[in-house]
Amino acid sequence: MARSLKWRLISLFCLLIAASVGLLSIFLSNHLENSYLDNLQSRLVQEATLLSEIVPEHISEDPDSFDAYIKELGASLDIRLTVIDPGGQVLADSLQSPSDMENHSTRVEFIDALKNGLGTSVHQSASLGYEMLYVAIPVKSGAEVLAVVRVALPVEEVYAAVGDVDRTILLSALISILAAGLLAVWVAASLTRPIKELTAIARRIARGQMDAVQIEVSGKGEMEELAHAFRLMTERLRDSINAVSSERDRLSAVLERMGDGIFLLDCEGTISLLNPAAERIFKLEAKSVIGHSFVEAIRDHEIHSIFEHSKSSGKQEMGFVELASGRRFLGIIATPLVSQSGYLVLVQDLSELRRLEKVRRDFVANISHELRTPISSLKLLTETLQEGAASDAAVAAGFIEKIHLEVDKLAQLVTELSDLSAIESGQAVLNLQPGDISTAIKLAAARLSPQAERAGISLGVELPETLPQVKLDENRIEQVLVNLVHNAIKFTPKGGRIKIGARTQGQILVVYVSDSGIGIPEDDLTRVFERFYKVDKARSGGGTGLGLAISKHIVQAHGGDIWAESRYGKGATFSFSLPLG
Repeated sequence: MARSLKWRLISLFCLLIAASVGLLSIFLSNHLENSYLDNLQSRLVQEATLLSEIVPEHISEDPDSFDAYIKELGASLDIRLTVIDPGGQVLADSLQSPSDMENHSTRVEFIDALKNGLGTSVHQSASLGYEMLYVAIPVKSGAEVLAVVRVALPVEEVYAAVGDVDRTILLSALISILAAGLLAVWVAASLTRPIKELTAIARRIARGQMDAVQIEVSGKGEMEELAHAFRLMTERLRDSINAVSSERDRLSAVLERMGDGIFLLDCEGTISLLNPAAERIFKLEAKSVIGHSFVEAIRDHEIHSIFEHSKSSGKQEMGFVELASGRRFLGIIATPLVSQSGYLVLVQDLSELRRLEKVRRDFVANISHELRTPISSLKLLTETLQEGAASDAAVAAGFIEKIHLEVDKLAQLVTELSDLSAIESGQAVLNLQPGDISTAIKLAAARLSPQAERAGISLGVELPETLPQVKLDENRIEQVLVNLVHNAIKFTPKGGRIKIGARTQGQILVVYVSDSGIGIPEDDLTRVFERFYKVDKARSGGGTGLGLAISKHIVQAHGGDIWAESRYGKGATFSFSLPLG
């Protein structure tokens, strides 16, 4: 720590010196360059002004004579001199032939001269190939502009002079930084030496070596006071750590093993402690929320409201809260501590209890719904018989047949409920034996072929020549296939097709039942295997809604998976997998 502080001080000191010298160097360099350019520009302005008064006397001469005059004048003044007509055409130039030069109407200095009476710019000469400072002034006869006189000088001498100064400044800067670095090393070492000594002492204290610590540092003033504070701290720590340690161990053991979440808050509602259960329930990390506001950490106004009520009343308050995600239902108890030094908030995760209660309510509601229709039918049929239909043998026989049908439906519902309960609870034991899935497929097809024929539906089997054996309970898998095919028959119109098949896919065997029926809406695909769920209640054929749920549990008990694929109006395919080997 001390060493890193030392080098931070050295780096900071050197950085400040380097930045100061660098900024000063840049300022001086720019100032010098601008000063040289301003002086050069002033000279050119004076010469251009003088030439603008001389040129009109010769501009009417023939072009060759005028160009020769300009070349002689430019050589005598040791500058480049160019005369340009108002359209941008070069009339004469002291260094180039006018015929070899392009139109200058787009030159900045030319445009500014015509517009403002004076134009200046620094750019590379297209004809000479090096950078020059240009000054242009219009030549007038009364209000008429006869031409523009442009004078120019290379700026390389300015840059060369500035470069010499820059090199001198850079050398001075390097010497200053080196001297500052040496000074910073000495200052930083003297400041950080006692800090380094105290750091070594603190490390020994952290390792529990407080009895052997002798706190003496070489520094004076503030460092000596810091050493004295260290001595007092060590003595008090030595007395309190042992007492606190055993108490904390006991408290930690209790909190870590609690299933309920615990928050310990101070009087302002700041979190001072929470246990792993609280971290798990609210998906928090203790290190990131301890010392922060309770309301900021949990971000739920209902829980915070219970805490605030306890805080204002000074009594225990409790309530139930459903988190915004809807996945957790919590019981909250907020209690002021006896010492009035804070509050304890107990969080009980009641989500599973609530889920089980919802399952129970849904089950009762579904059972009531499924029983209502056959019971109502039975009641109506028996009342009709009582009112006189029993005296007509033929009518009575028809009613009795209908009563048998409704009783069969009730028996089927009870059987399937019992079957599903046994499978879900694990009471149904599978008789797993190596077997051929083809046998179960053919048995299911043969069993339901008459029903398919009555419905005018083609039922076919498509199997490869050979399929690997799998461990299965043949009766249960046949039950799954019968449920799937029966479901396909109910939702396939007359003239439709149903196919049962199987194929290997990697390390699994996939069995499928596909139909050309009405299909399943996309939103229903993930719910078709729920208990009592019916996609189209109007066309469900009086089913209980338990067949697919039973099929799912049977397949999962075999270690496989089951799923549905469909495009609404284009048929559906129900598939399940069984592991090979």
